[in-house]
Amino acid sequence: MNSGTRRRSALALAGAVLAAVALTACDDSDGTKSGAKSGNDKKASAEASKPLKLGQPSPEKQEDERYGKKGEFIITPQRVVMGKASDLTELDASKYQGKTLAWVYVKAKLAGGDPEMKGPMLSTDVGTVSEGEQRGTRLILIGSLSSKPADCKDTTDGTWKQGDEQTFCTPFIVPDGKKVTYVTYARGFYKEPLKWATQ
Repeated sequence: MNSGTRRRSALALAGAVLAAVALTACDDSDGTKSGAKSGNDKKASAEASKPLKLGQPSPEKQEDERYGKKGEFIITPQRVVMGKASDLTELDASKYQGKTLAWVYVKAKLAGGDPEMKGPMLSTDVGTVSEGEQRGTRLILIGSLSSKPADCKDTTDGTWKQGDEQTFCTPFIVPDGKKVTYVTYARGFYKEPLKWATQ
């Protein structure tokens, strides 16, 4: 066999090996096709994205990390208490014309992750959607408003242990005269937020 023939045979053999590797890579280690697994992930994500009703717990745990500890929380929006347009006059009457406040109550339960963690920042992922698909703006206050409901706790301070529950309340600036139709909870950049219908 001359050198040219040997070279062609070696190239053919290398090509066959690469083709076999490529075919193996298309399958998962358990014999499940990657496409099928991806389809299952999409189906699970779609199920989690279906609107729930207020009072129903999140279908999957939501992670929060703080002070080097990670917690997994079940999130359950409870209710929305609407304010009045005059509630915002304490801040800046001209700036908030046509707006009012919505106080959103959410219960959280530490159900996984580290045995305990301190002060998770769960309220930052809560949101609202009003009629006309208008998203509310979370109101960050220094101090408090006189219109704040007496049972509204806007922080989740303290140390949480597994099984602990707390209900916190977050104010949102929303259009006056428009109903809040959904409470949402963000799931990062790549997933649709969880949604709870208010009616």
